[in-house]
Amino acid sequence: MTPQFPSVLEEALDGHARPQEPFPWRKQPWIDQLHDLPDVLALLERLPDSVSRQSTLDAVSAEMKAGRVLPAFIAAMVWGWGTAAGRGALRTRWILTQTKARSADAISEAVDPLVAERLEAGAKSVCTDGALEAFRLMNNEGRILHLGPSYFTKWLYFTSADDGPDDFKAAPILDDRIVEWLKDSAGVRLERNRTSSYGEYLDLLANWGESYGRTRVQVETEIFRLATGRG
Repeated sequence: MTPQFPSVLEEALDGHARPQEPFPWRKQPWIDQLHDLPDVLALLERLPDSVSRQSTLDAVSAEMKAGRVLPAFIAAMVWGWGTAAGRGALRTRWILTQTKARSADAISEAVDPLVAERLEAGAKSVCTDGALEAFRLMNNEGRILHLGPSYFTKWLYFTSADDGPDDFKAAPILDDRIVEWLKDSAGVRLERNRTSSYGEYLDLLANWGESYGRTRVQVETEIFRLATGRG
């Protein structure tokens, strides 16, 4: 059964592609949680007061080219958590330390070197093997504790969009808000933690975008806009 094409999405795609609007972020919670990572602190100082997909892509690309995986990841997380800086910085600390406690005490725990290794492996996979295989890796043997698909697909997106935010090769983001919108507006039920569901999502975005000359990421961006109301 072919999923219904929501008319509101058709209307959104029937026009010029619009970039998402930049939004302000709060720096101090990130500085507090990442106090022991000099390269990350330097990155935080370089980020603009308002971040966008393009500014984040620029930051991630520059850091990866310099071999600084963790600062690149933090740039993606700053954008990914949006205005929820306190919660985002704390949960990112959980990821970096691989803490079992899931508490504020992680601020004093050491960063686990395995995290950078697995992030780099995911970034390499998305560029060489494509979005689906990179998802499979980070969802299975390359899994990072506390980093689920809603956020590791943000990492895969920013490390694969080589030709700009709308790159046709880029891995589209699949977060909870998009999953809920697809269920409510298109009758599409995806299981967040299943690689096969991400494959269905990739096909769906490609099919919906084809009629309008849109990339998968451009369709994802419009769905995100409809789901959240964020520019």
